[in-house]
Amino acid sequence: MPPPSLHTWLLLAHLLGVVLWVGGMAFAHFALRPAAAALLAPPQRLPLLHGTLGRFFRLVALAVPVILASGAALWSGAGTAPAGWHAMAGLGAVMAVVFVGIYAGLYPRLGRAVAAQAWPVAGQVMARIRALVALNLGLGTAAIVAAVLARG
Repeated sequence: MPPPSLHTWLLLAHLLGVVLWVGGMAFAHFALRPAAAALLAPPQRLPLLHGTLGRFFRLVALAVPVILASGAALWSGAGTAPAGWHAMAGLGAVMAVVFVGIYAGLYPRLGRAVAAQAWPVAGQVMARIRALVALNLGLGTAAIVAAVLARG
């Protein structure tokens, strides 16, 4: 069996980054947050979500450059790209911008509100983060669908 090609390693890095990001958003949106909301009051729930999101966002901050760089490298060697790849790339770029807005803007505001025990403010910021995570989850799902359908 020949060793894996550069293309194979790039595709693996790309897919692992996507699985981490999109899978993590699905877990947070459909499992963690609803369970925390059902079981914990804001003074317990919001610090938990802040801490959990901080760990997740640090991983995503590593995954996003890997996804973008591996995607660009895969594309550069592919010649003419199918329309689905264009959709995937555009959706991925929008997702990256949304993530930067969450991580650089909203997440620090959530941290300040949690530290100040300003639960109504923290709840409002968390609701905005949740909405943007839902948006990115939808965009990520659409990007996956576009990429897979482009393969024929």
